[in-house]
Amino acid sequence: MSSNNGSTQLEQMGYKQELKRELGLWGLLAFGICMMFPIAPAAVYGAVTTTSLGHMSLVYLIAVIPMSFTAWSYGQMAGAYPVSGSAYAYTQRAINPHLGFLTGWAVLLNYVLFQVLNYVIIGIFAGALFPNVSFWLIVVIAVALVTIVNLLGIKNLTRVNTALILFMFVGVIYFVISSFGALKGGVGWGFTTLPFYNPATFDMNAVLLGTSIACFSFLGFEAMTTLAEEVHNPARTLSKATLIACFFMAFIFILQAYFAQSVSPDFNSFTDLDSAFFEVCQKAGGQALATFVSVAMIAGALANALDCQTGVSRLLYGMGRDEVIPKKFFAHLSPVRRVPVNNILLMAVLGIIGAALPLETVITIINFGALVGFIMVNLSVIVHYYVKNKQRDLMGTIKYLVLPGLGFLTCLVLLFNLTPEAKWVGIVWLIIGFIYAAITTKGFKKTPATLKMMEDIES
Repeated sequence: MSSNNGSTQLEQMGYKQELKRELGLWGLLAFGICMMFPIAPAAVYGAVTTTSLGHMSLVYLIAVIPMSFTAWSYGQMAGAYPVSGSAYAYTQRAINPHLGFLTGWAVLLNYVLFQVLNYVIIGIFAGALFPNVSFWLIVVIAVALVTIVNLLGIKNLTRVNTALILFMFVGVIYFVISSFGALKGGVGWGFTTLPFYNPATFDMNAVLLGTSIACFSFLGFEAMTTLAEEVHNPARTLSKATLIACFFMAFIFILQAYFAQSVSPDFNSFTDLDSAFFEVCQKAGGQALATFVSVAMIAGALANALDCQTGVSRLLYGMGRDEVIPKKFFAHLSPVRRVPVNNILLMAVLGIIGAALPLETVITIINFGALVGFIMVNLSVIVHYYVKNKQRDLMGTIKYLVLPGLGFLTCLVLLFNLTPEAKWVGIVWLIIGFIYAAITTKGFKKTPATLKMMEDIES
């Protein structure tokens, strides 16, 4: 399995190269950065800064620690198993096919809700700009645009992503420059370290709870690996892209959080938590900045919804191909564009239905599936490289036991610090998946028909 040729590895695992392999490093980074939502702090600013008692900058600084270990693990597993399905596929092949299904089931919850989150954000902020337009009309138009772009194929998605990313970064730069000028003019705290540590309000439990919410911003590197079958040289490209995206976006998130907290230190003063960031924008740069950031937020949510639909459609494709869910429906590809058309259309329907959920509810639940996936990918690295392949020299121990072990433990801490509501919904979702798997596999006695384990291939 030393070959860098993704198609060759795919065939060795018993699959055909059916998806188009069109992405390089920059296209993959555009997808991942778009999925990580460059203006993400605007969406969760009210929730995270109040939950963490004014320590959102510290929250993102802490979050990058487990996320960097986990990004490393995703890159390693993408090299070992360059197939669609990401956390589902890695757990399935490295550890156990049934545990892989439950991991994919958990991640499905996150992807579906992440897509819904974006449509709700678009509806809220586009509605604020155009108060006479119906929320549901805005949502339907957004879903239609996202679905059409995804049906056109991965190359067109990359072009749209690139344009929307550039627009989001213009919004970020505009906000940072305006905030810098406001702080120099005497607004807020000025330039201080209080956004990272304020002894008057610091509480570690509150910071960890805020961190567990903010983790959704880092889902991009998980989504990147769902495109393994559409990337040139996936082993090398994905291992680079996951880490670059993780560290670069962590810097962007911390920068925005720092300036927002410095401009508006009183986290209890917001009239509406959903629009808290825009109250900050008004203080930093007036209505012009607030309006521009609103438009950038809509563009970001649209771009993120595009990537969510792409990622979950590939995850469902991988699970359908392995027959853990109905293959005829979920593994079907359109004959011309070679995209999983049924999955894309299904996500469009679920996106419209889910838009009825309140924004706060979606945000509180969204990270359960992501953290379960992160935990299992870190564990998969240990099992595949350290346990099965016995890479246990000094470098192997650091790379395949210490780093993923730290990722596993830190993500587990964040999972335990989710809100009770998020944990209960996640547990119920897993129970449903467990019952479904038990029935379809006759008590876990039947393994997926198309699954060929690496050990069987190499023996």
